[in-house]
Amino acid sequence: MNWSDIVTKSCVNAEFQAYVKRVLEEQKGKRVYKFSYQGKEYWLKQPERLSGIWLLLKPHPKKSFENELMTLLDLFKQGVPVPKVVYHGKDFFVLEDVGISISQWVDNSNCSEEQRFSILSDASQALIGLHKKGLVHGRPAIRDIVWNNSKVIFLDFEFRSKSQNKDWLIVRDMLFFFDSLCHKNTISDELVKEIALYYQTHCNSRNWEIMQNYLSKFRWVYYLLLPFKPVAKKDLISIYRLFNLLYSEEKE
Repeated sequence: MNWSDIVTKSCVNAEFQAYVKRVLEEQKGKRVYKFSYQGKEYWLKQPERLSGIWLLLKPHPKKSFENELMTLLDLFKQGVPVPKVVYHGKDFFVLEDVGISISQWVDNSNCSEEQRFSILSDASQALIGLHKKGLVHGRPAIRDIVWNNSKVIFLDFEFRSKSQNKDWLIVRDMLFFFDSLCHKNTISDELVKEIALYYQTHCNSRNWEIMQNYLSKFRWVYYLLLPFKPVAKKDLISIYRLFNLLYSEEKE
């Protein structure tokens, strides 16, 4: 699939195209914008407009945007649970709204512990399924995963690694996922352990073993940082929780 193929394909009606054109004119240059059309919610995405230091950190925003669109179209074609691209052009694409993120679900005080387990186990199963297809997400934090009536949708596949080590890429996905759980005060230690056990039970045992070996290799970092725990901020605290709740010392 190449870029010229993408920009010429569209299957939406003229009224919707005209509506999107008006939204584009009103929201020109805005990276992400949510809008409604005939009772349905959609997201408009455009290339980032960068300035200052971000021009050095992200030197090719247009190329990144094109890659994101091509990735979404290709994954959807493969049956991967991603949002559907309903309309696209050279400098924009429109996605169907798929619901709220798992991060928002677990932060909702009305969400019970049982429902949190159900949501996170569904997300675990979806991530395991992705890996069984030989695919990786790159950054499957729960803020980038949507849950809607047991259906899981992955967002933001645009992050890519140059590594060719598939084992490492899968383990990195797993670590990103569990680290995002450990970031949340609304997710108890007991629930993280339950989800870890669920994941271990259902995933490829090789993947779990490699993750444990990785945590073992870097456990010295945990002990090095431990004295700073009383003054640690959120990112560091999530690392403490990750090691405490996921790492098993049984084989040592």
